[in-house]
Amino acid sequence: MMMHSPVRLMSILLVSALLLEAVSPLAFQLPKFPNFFGGGASSSSSSSPANDGSSALRPGDSVLIIGGTGGVGQLVTKKLQSRSEEGTYNVRVSSRDVARGKETIDDDGVDVVRLDLVGENKSSDEELQAALEGVNAVVISVGTTAFPTKKWSGGNTPKAIDEEAVVRLANAAAASESVRRVTLLTSVGVDRTGEMPFLILNLFGVLDAKRAGEEAVKKAGSATEGGFDYAIVRPGRLVGGPYTNLDVAKLLQIEGGAENGVTVESGDTLLGDCKRDACAEAVVQCLERAECVNTEFSIISNEEAALTDAQWTDVFVGMRV
Repeated sequence: MMMHSPVRLMSILLVSALLLEAVSPLAFQLPKFPNFFGGGASSSSSSSPANDGSSALRPGDSVLIIGGTGGVGQLVTKKLQSRSEEGTYNVRVSSRDVARGKETIDDDGVDVVRLDLVGENKSSDEELQAALEGVNAVVISVGTTAFPTKKWSGGNTPKAIDEEAVVRLANAAAASESVRRVTLLTSVGVDRTGEMPFLILNLFGVLDAKRAGEEAVKKAGSATEGGFDYAIVRPGRLVGGPYTNLDVAKLLQIEGGAENGVTVESGDTLLGDCKRDACAEAVVQCLERAECVNTEFSIISNEEAALTDAQWTDVFVGMRV
């Protein structure tokens, strides 16, 4: 039997991982598993925003989407705008390049502000506070590739964006007088870095960085002074449009099924693909449901019908039991 040297074996593992890689939050095509919790993300919401004194979104609230020009961020923006036909929400998107951000969002009703979180030209604390001024809810949907690629240029490494930038955002949100709720998008596998396939995915620390970002959000949210309610969404590998990064899902145009059904479980337990549209709906539900308070969950897609608003409420209630 032919034996490989440790260096050659590591090279084989890295090449295999890169071939499988899909841009963060999850970088592997994973096997299908049984549906542990039936249901899915609704593509449209019929219920009204909360107005019960909770931290959930209320009519007239402002939402800042950090990473709003990315795939999930674009969909979150569109979903919030679709709920805003009568001016329900004021939607704000951050972008490193305002002109490019406006072109990507292509909606005059969305305010695009400059915010650069990594590199030598990163935004100042004053610019960050200005972006958060008057904001009631923040969505953090940032990331980079798990393995070294051109996406890392300019300092956009996992540690820089998934940890250091998220720590900074969490602390700024806690210091804001207006922010009541923060929803952070990370990845399945943050608690399972010693297991396959996450052991390979984390070779350059992407899951460690995401986990550190999660801890920062939870710590800032529970601060004695300031603070906010939070939700941490851990999707499986993202599939389906819009395709904003070069990854296997884009090359193969993986759509992830015809329905927006999802399997949802508290903690970090699931394996599988998650449609970007279903993930975006989960983020919006986290913002709108009063029952989604200080929770963290994993989510993957299935072939079932989408969850209704009432079913999403039941999901969040079940996580608090």
